[in-house]
Amino acid sequence: MSLDIASVRFAYRRNQVLAGVDLRVDEGGFCALLGPNGSGKSTLVKIIARVLQPAGGGVSFGGRDLLAAPRREHARVVAYVPQSGATPFEQTVREAVLLGRTPHIGLRPTRRDWAKVDAAIDRLGLTGLADRPLSQLSGGQAQRVLIARALAQEPRVLLLDEPTSALDLRYQIETLRIVRSVTREEGVTALIAIHDLNHAAHFCDQAVLLDGGVVVADGPPAEAFDADVLSRVYGLDIRVSQGETGVEVRPAALERPLLSGAAEERA
Repeated sequence: MSLDIASVRFAYRRNQVLAGVDLRVDEGGFCALLGPNGSGKSTLVKIIARVLQPAGGGVSFGGRDLLAAPRREHARVVAYVPQSGATPFEQTVREAVLLGRTPHIGLRPTRRDWAKVDAAIDRLGLTGLADRPLSQLSGGQAQRVLIARALAQEPRVLLLDEPTSALDLRYQIETLRIVRSVTREEGVTALIAIHDLNHAAHFCDQAVLLDGGVVVADGPPAEAFDADVLSRVYGLDIRVSQGETGVEVRPAALERPLLSGAAEERA
């Protein structure tokens, strides 16, 4: 099965953000959505999550129309991690993660539901915070709670909207490793809106670059990251190199040696 996005269009009033996006992510694939601010990364994720309604086009998974499916059915397939989320402060971490089981729960949570909750909490390194109120968490900890909630949902499609923006470097890496392991071990299809090109190159199987409301590059990072295309899209001279650990992207300005104050004045 695959996640298929066909001719999706969207506009905020007169500002067209998506002008016909076509994209396929294979089952178990980890796909990075990239592009400058305003390119439509978050908008596309929100459309698949049904937070926003597109002006046209369709989204399906395994041939199932995700935009027309009943909400509960959609929630059994798709889990969404927003950039941030307001949750009742009186909730504990464990109670908040239990919300991810809502599409599966009958009259009351079962032992299996609580087991899934505890497994997700442990996977995100939140076990020591499980009984702590959300009001006592840092922004980064709260973001990990949202990711744990999504994993507890047992989705087939995992959508993440810049999930590492509030995390320090350690948890950025750990979170991306967790998502990659979920895709590979459980066959979950993941789509992540992210700014860091090097993180995308290292962790993701597929890189999709948006510009002007359309896809301008799509493929494995080693193929999708073309220096000329990236430079044009980001308005910056960008270099792409192939190292021992994979593709590396650097602004050309960072390759120049730093000048001393006097030398800088002479330059």
